[in-house]
Amino acid sequence: MNDNVEISVYNIVMNNQCPDCQATLYFSPNGRFRICERCGYKEPIERPRPKVKDLLHELSMMSDIKDDSDQTRSGTRILLAQGVGAAKAGENDEAYFALAGVLRRDAPMNEKVEAWIWLSKVFDDLADKRVCLEQVLVLNPTHGLARRGMAIIDGRLKKEDIINPDQIKATKQTGPLEAEAEQFVCMQCNGRMNYTPDGESLKCEFCGFTQTLSEAAEPKPDAQFGQGAFEQDFTAALSMAKGHLQPVNTRTFQCANCAVDFVLTPETLSVTCPYCDGVYVTETAESHEIMPPHALLPFAVDEDKARMALRSWFKQHRIERPGVSPIIGIYLPIWTFDVGGELKWSGFVKKGDDWVPANGNRLIFFDDVMVPGSKKLAKNLVKGLDSFDFKALTAYDSRYLADWPAERYQLPLADASLQGRRQVLKRLRKNPDSVTGSRGYVKDLRLHSNGLVIESFKLLLLPMWIAHYKLDDNVYDVTINGQTAVIHGQRPQNAIGKLFNWLRGE
Repeated sequence: MNDNVEISVYNIVMNNQCPDCQATLYFSPNGRFRICERCGYKEPIERPRPKVKDLLHELSMMSDIKDDSDQTRSGTRILLAQGVGAAKAGENDEAYFALAGVLRRDAPMNEKVEAWIWLSKVFDDLADKRVCLEQVLVLNPTHGLARRGMAIIDGRLKKEDIINPDQIKATKQTGPLEAEAEQFVCMQCNGRMNYTPDGESLKCEFCGFTQTLSEAAEPKPDAQFGQGAFEQDFTAALSMAKGHLQPVNTRTFQCANCAVDFVLTPETLSVTCPYCDGVYVTETAESHEIMPPHALLPFAVDEDKARMALRSWFKQHRIERPGVSPIIGIYLPIWTFDVGGELKWSGFVKKGDDWVPANGNRLIFFDDVMVPGSKKLAKNLVKGLDSFDFKALTAYDSRYLADWPAERYQLPLADASLQGRRQVLKRLRKNPDSVTGSRGYVKDLRLHSNGLVIESFKLLLLPMWIAHYKLDDNVYDVTINGQTAVIHGQRPQNAIGKLFNWLRGE
């Protein structure tokens, strides 16, 4: 028994010697290494890495004593740099202890955010990664990397689909591509099927056979947005090519005069541009990659009803004997965004005779902020958005385009989202009380939108009849809502009317 004890003690002594120079090994100040002071040999002491939940529990038990000394701040930055460097080098244990050390200190929020982000890369277990990313979003709800990481963990985004938008290269086509699309052919007589304006069916122009669009499969419940929802995850979409490119083969045609692209069905042999009234045979139509719409509002107003509404509008505004162009039906693209988050503001409020600095923050949410995807008709379209009943949205089906083309969106998702954010800020500036609350009038109000985030989006197609009329050698545009027949149009004006429009910025 005594011999065994002596052997164990001997092994301990021998193991405490440097394997290179046999000098004594000493513990490092942090207790994580044994170091040889003679030759510099360094031996890590292996111990199990704690779970993230254990670290959170430890942090919750720590006191809130603040230490803003330069020495502490410098030490925190050094620890963070060591942790990031170790994580990049794949030394996960070293990275954990350094990054955890940052969190144990009174570090600034941005350094804590960076520490949690890199901690999420240290752990392999998805549950630990989720906890780390959740801590980032608690500190900064709009953090892009954390939101993208959560999308990957939730299965809403695949790593292989993530792209660098600065390295996207436009693909060159050597010739037209064949687009896969449904043929709208009657099952009884093989005749051409036309879409009916009631939004419910296709009707054969020869034998009268009808096929209801509701025969399609029932909408599947969405894991994030619910049954029959059309909302799309913005963070996931923007991380993939579809947020910057247009990824589905679709037959399109470009007007030679307006340079506007239209989405066509395979059966379409000719098309009339609703903007310049140019008539084209679509033999030169090609296929391009675009993002398919998520939903649309079907046409509920046929051409006869649109003409009647236009005549009533002329009569109402006393426009006599106008030269009216053909009325063209078209689906127009529109993006919608759900925008929310924390909005910080600063400015000056009046106290007595003095203006004193003031600031605050408020949680906001805007549902379905609309951005037209058409640059050609943007102003008229924005004015007419309130006249649509979006409760009647239905899932996109290419059969709705059997009679009317759809304009291809000219504004990509990424650019449209920026316009959506600007719209939100513009609305808030027009109604500052919704931001500042009971502070009264705030001078030099500044809105800080870093905390705003776009939660979701969808691409819609809206039905519209477009016409032009000529009066006294001037041409005016008119749009007729294809769902409600509400009209928005340009009218002849005198000098006073033009002045009012100029003052309104029109």
